[in-house]
Amino acid sequence: MKANGKRYSGIWTAFLGIAAAGCLLATAAQADPLFSGHFQLQNKVHWGSATLEPGAYSLELDQPTRTIVVRDASGKTVARAFSRTDETADRSDSKLLIAVQGDERAVYGLTIAGIGSVYQRAYPFAGIREQEARNTEGVRVEVAKK
Repeated sequence: MKANGKRYSGIWTAFLGIAAAGCLLATAAQADPLFSGHFQLQNKVHWGSATLEPGAYSLELDQPTRTIVVRDASGKTVARAFSRTDETADRSDSKLLIAVQGDERAVYGLTIAGIGSVYQRAYPFAGIREQEARNTEGVRVEVAKK
């Protein structure tokens, strides 16, 4: 009889663990983003492992997970990146920083006015660091909510 009690105890423990995880996910999904905005790309751009085609995109910073979520015009999530806020960075403009090498473009930074830098990545084209200032584009981000 004791074996059944242990089995039921294990089932209840697993059930309660799954229920608690579900509550946490539901709470995180309903949290307001730290910021949201939109931007327009004129060229194909890499962001991490994602490739963003020319077009309109929206982005937001999910507060509980500290994740930047990028969506295309249809609302489909096309990229995610972990955020690291640096409030000492330039806080005057909201923009994506894009490194350019030939026809290749890659996001390596995101700055939000009033907040600072919320995404930084090592310069994506190794060995080209000295040309960084010449080969950088800034794409304006229209912030809808801060």
